[in-house]
Amino acid sequence: MGQAIRQEEYLEQLNYLDILHSDSKGWITRAEINCGYKQWHYRYKELLEQDFNQENVYISINTFYSTFRRLEYLKEIKAQFIDLDIYKTGFTKAQIIMHLETDYFNKSIPRPNLIIDSGRGLYLIWLLNSVPSKALPLWKAVEEYLYSVLKPFGADRQALDPTRVLRVPGSINSKSNTTVNVIEQYDYIYDLREIQNEYLPELEERKAKKKGRPSKTVFIHRERSLYFARIQDIIKLCELREYDLKGHRELILFLYRYYLCYFLEDTKKALEDVLELNREFREPLRETEVIRATRSAEKVYLSKDKDYKYKNETLIELLEITELEETHMSTIISDKEYKRRENIRVKKAYQEKLKSEGKVSEKEKLSQRRAKIKDLLAEGLKQKDICLQLNISKDTYIRDRKYLKEQGLI
Repeated sequence: MGQAIRQEEYLEQLNYLDILHSDSKGWITRAEINCGYKQWHYRYKELLEQDFNQENVYISINTFYSTFRRLEYLKEIKAQFIDLDIYKTGFTKAQIIMHLETDYFNKSIPRPNLIIDSGRGLYLIWLLNSVPSKALPLWKAVEEYLYSVLKPFGADRQALDPTRVLRVPGSINSKSNTTVNVIEQYDYIYDLREIQNEYLPELEERKAKKKGRPSKTVFIHRERSLYFARIQDIIKLCELREYDLKGHRELILFLYRYYLCYFLEDTKKALEDVLELNREFREPLRETEVIRATRSAEKVYLSKDKDYKYKNETLIELLEITELEETHMSTIISDKEYKRRENIRVKKAYQEKLKSEGKVSEKEKLSQRRAKIKDLLAEGLKQKDICLQLNISKDTYIRDRKYLKEQGLI
């Protein structure tokens, strides 16, 4: 009988891993939380070979570019999830599920694809068609919405981190001494935009702009998008300088912790990631130095003080960001770099417009005319004949012929 149960748990694990990660391209984290936290990183096929029939085994829902379980390394966003701490509510799991089924699913929140008994609580998981990390601000907005609706049912505020690991079905929760198992499964894959359009329509980017201040939801979404972009820029700067940050280490780590606190809203995870980033530096600071140098970032976040909202110019000056480095940045850019990008954007839009109308730009016309002159000269035609055939003046022909000669084309 015991062997039959273990076989059933094994098949449930395989089904769970298959649903989440069979098409995953990135690294997946497997973790154990027993005497401390330990983690390993695998590709999907390697993950299937691991043993999950143990106490307190977890895997990441989303995947990573590298073997770091940090925000900036997110590769694929695979699902939304909420962890319900049922033991804090005074209700049973069956009562909570019945209430959600009757009054919430497909009304105020979409129906979850998986409801998992985690031991002392429930996981609700909504599977998504994979989206890249640039969709993270929208993912976070949806996650916050789900949390706000499910807060009365014990939704855990500290479990909204996109790098979060969750218990695996078939593993054992040592606190409750029970096996984690799937209670319900709904076979459907959501689009992130589908959830947003249905439940958070005010975030629709194409919606006509209204006069006045944006709603609180829209404002928070914009701020969160900025924080995520800042985090990516800080890591990009580290990469460009090959993690040789001497002279800027304290400020880099302070800003990183500050923006992580605001984006993740999880001060513990923010500190863990800051300490890990420091270890990547060519000359890392001592852990106590990192904590001391960045402590005020957490204090500012907790106090909701906005004094540390540095302007781009200030960050460029403090971090001594060069013009070349700016070209790799997302948001930490000068007015000059902004104008350069805007000129490229406008020029590209103009060229696409001409193309859609079957027209060509003046530059392309010039290039085509010179190519024709080159071909006609090769055929032995004289100046007069070329001017007549192309309907151009003698001066135009002379200029074009001079250019072709200078370029060594004739």
